[in-house]
Amino acid sequence: MSALLFLVLLLGCCGYALLRGDGPERVAAGLQIGAFALGLTLHRLVESNSYATALPATMVIDLVLLAALIALTRLSTRFYPFWLGTWQGAAVVAHLAKLLDPGMLPTGYGFQTGFWAYPMLIATAVGTWRHRKRVASGDPDPGWRSQVS
Repeated sequence: MSALLFLVLLLGCCGYALLRGDGPERVAAGLQIGAFALGLTLHRLVESNSYATALPATMVIDLVLLAALIALTRLSTRFYPFWLGTWQGAAVVAHLAKLLDPGMLPTGYGFQTGFWAYPMLIATAVGTWRHRKRVASGDPDPGWRSQVS
């Protein structure tokens, strides 16, 4: 997919979540922006862009993001973080597949690790929109399980 399309989605969806979302939306957006920025930096400094071999630094970032999204799912009252974690899990599985099959085509590996970011960004924006809709209807919509009595 196009790098420009991804950047537009990243800035649009995460910007919307940061500006209009509650705690869970802001955390989800921050995690995705942070993973992107760290991944871009490590890709340029440490790893090649070829996807010919497994990318260990990127895999570590993806594993940490997965763990953080699982924690967000457990702490939040929202449902969409479950989907974020599921799609992030698919990206982690792509790294494992490349480790198990080093002959995997680089384009397939690159596509599998990057594709899942698109639905994650869209789900974050939709989750933010649903939060705004609930708040507008008068629902207090607490974001964290600890806020629910």
